[in-house]
Amino acid sequence: MSILKKIQEAIEASRTVADLTISEDPGCLSISGSMSNTVLASWQKVLDHKCLWLELNFIDDSDDPIEPKDGKQGEWFRLTLTFASSTTTPHIFTSEGWRSLLLNEEVLSAAKIIRLGFIENEFKTKAFNIEPWLDDSLTVDVQEAKNISEVSPRRQVRCQSPDLLAPIRIEPWVLVGSLPVNCPATKIWQEVSVEMIAKSLTNELYKDGNVAKVVLSGQPTRKLEFGIFQPNNIPFKILQEAAAWVYLEGEDVEVRHTFLSSELSRAWSPNVSFCEGIPKRLASALDSARLLYKAHLRSGSKDIIKALADLRKTLADEVQKLLQQSKDLSSAVWRDVAIAIGVIGVRFAMEGAKANQVTDNFTVIYFMVALYIFVSYTITVTTNKRFLKIVEDSRQSWRTKLYAFLDDNDYQALAETPLSDAVSAYKNTQKQTTRVVFVVVIALMAIAASEQQWIGVGQLIDLIKNAFNH
Repeated sequence: MSILKKIQEAIEASRTVADLTISEDPGCLSISGSMSNTVLASWQKVLDHKCLWLELNFIDDSDDPIEPKDGKQGEWFRLTLTFASSTTTPHIFTSEGWRSLLLNEEVLSAAKIIRLGFIENEFKTKAFNIEPWLDDSLTVDVQEAKNISEVSPRRQVRCQSPDLLAPIRIEPWVLVGSLPVNCPATKIWQEVSVEMIAKSLTNELYKDGNVAKVVLSGQPTRKLEFGIFQPNNIPFKILQEAAAWVYLEGEDVEVRHTFLSSELSRAWSPNVSFCEGIPKRLASALDSARLLYKAHLRSGSKDIIKALADLRKTLADEVQKLLQQSKDLSSAVWRDVAIAIGVIGVRFAMEGAKANQVTDNFTVIYFMVALYIFVSYTITVTTNKRFLKIVEDSRQSWRTKLYAFLDDNDYQALAETPLSDAVSAYKNTQKQTTRVVFVVVIALMAIAASEQQWIGVGQLIDLIKNAFNH
């Protein structure tokens, strides 16, 4: 059996110890706890292997060196495995050591290949490769240095506390390719990666007592708790996309970072922590930031950014007007319906009065109310139709004269789609209210005809039913 396999078996046996403590840095593994005979026997096998590149020190609770086979079950022991680990190719035995390495960015920044003794698959980041440690030796592969950006997130994020820092480099946290399934190292890397990237997207990090805080500079500026990511809601994919776009897509890192943080700030709710809100808000903020950056690249002028802001404001105003028209149209129709119902109610209340006179008078009233409802509705719909025509003409003017720098897809997403949705909502409201007005007018005309005995009660009911069905 290889020495690596014996060590892994001994580590797994040690995990049954109740008071187990494991700490590991590249080249040094320390394990302590009250060990059973099984655990002691496992470590004795490692010691008996006589590996030349590995040194094992085993001491008891009196700090006396002993061999594991001489220890007694249940007593406290500490063992230390040491070996010469390369700075460019660190070797790690345990998941605890892997997490510790990921949190030590000074050591991590020098790594080109990381070999882990507890995995069977490999994966890659922009900074280094992660491979299974299979060889019993400490082979160091000399690889060509990867293209590491000189731009550090710490230049973009103001860090006020030594306990809360943005990452030194973004490359260790950006995946290349895909993650292997059921690999214990990937889950740990993902947990650290999402936190590091989230820190790199803020404008400021600081601590208020023991609470981690972030600042998003924008309109308005947001001061939020950093929070934590929920295990079932980690936005890994969109964070990867945002990190690559901000820091790895050429120059203008500061501009892209500013655009993204501003868009995040604009859409944020004050009582939502940063990690809690990122899964819901990052995707839309990233799309908006990309649009702004495209405009920035094509024009190179602050006037374009102002033009986009004006477009957004004008668009919001137009959409609000359309929604208000829908509400006003609906309110007007129901007001007219209430008038019609009131007239009918008054007529039935006067059933016992002078029949002929009441019938003649109310026939005229029914016709007048029906005419009023029809004319009022027609004027309102016609006015709104003219307004929609003006909006459509204005939209065409925006496209050709003010926002020609946007390509068709961007303009469609930014202006066409929201306005089209608002127009569709208004037209749906108009269709529904038209049906209501049609039914009310037909009902009033039919009741007036019934008053004059031009049609019978049965025919009246049939007419009203047919109006409702249409």
